Amino acid sequence: MSLSSSMQRDLLGARRAFAIAQLELRRLRLALALKRFNPSQPRAPAGSPNGGQWVGEGGDGEARVEAVNWPARRSGGARVVGGRTLTTSPYQETLLATTEAHATALVREVQRRDPNWRPRPSISESVEGEILANQAIALQATARLQELRAQEPVCRPIGQTSPLATGARSDGTYTVPPSEFRELLVAVTPGSQVVPSSAGYLGQWYRQPDGSIFGVRWSERYGVTLDVIRSNNPLVPNGHKVHQK
Repeated sequence: MSLSSSMQRDLLGARRAFAIAQLELRRLRLALALKRFNPSQPRAPAGSPNGGQWVGEGGDGEARVEAVNWPARRSGGARVVGGRTLTTSPYQETLLATTEAHATALVREVQRRDPNWRPRPSISESVEGEILANQAIALQATARLQELRAQEPVCRPIGQTSPLATGARSDGTYTVPPSEFRELLVAVTPGSQVVPSSAGYLGQWYRQPDGSIFGVRWSERYGVTLDVIRSNNPLVPNGHKVHQK
């Protein structure tokens, strides 16, 4: 049954409202996460069951472990935002990389069907604003795909993505140019879901639809790094990683 013009407008309006609500929810979650982020917060001592994790003061004055795995007292990178160079934390760098990759994948899928479509631009004055801008672009692209009655892009399995698809390395480490690394994230992020990471992992894990799990973390030497946590491809064993040159 075809819908009348007014019903189609109402449906599109409802989809846009839902997309806006999703963006606001993500903004609130990000604000909460950043509020909890404290680079000077102490960590549990090495050798303890929770060694390396951040700790906070409990009501009884004893240290308690927080559910945060981002590294304390470590430097991140730097980004130019609104004409200013801003320092970034490891947490922010990983979010910037993954949200940008997800938005890129969605925009490309829209433009395969509607080459003239462009997301509405936004002006950011902070690193958090850049992350939210990436999420807003992803929501706009998702809404446009719904209007086009098209499916969202499907991620490529870890073992089928360059450079991992070239075969196993004896040391399990690949080093690629930043442009190739970005394309790797674009390939593996669509449809991947955030899952809890292990206590010692200084980053975030993502599970692909086939059950494979990869992690994205910050390396002081190499920047944002991808780790193969669980692979369903025998040619790409668990523990392999991809750095940037």
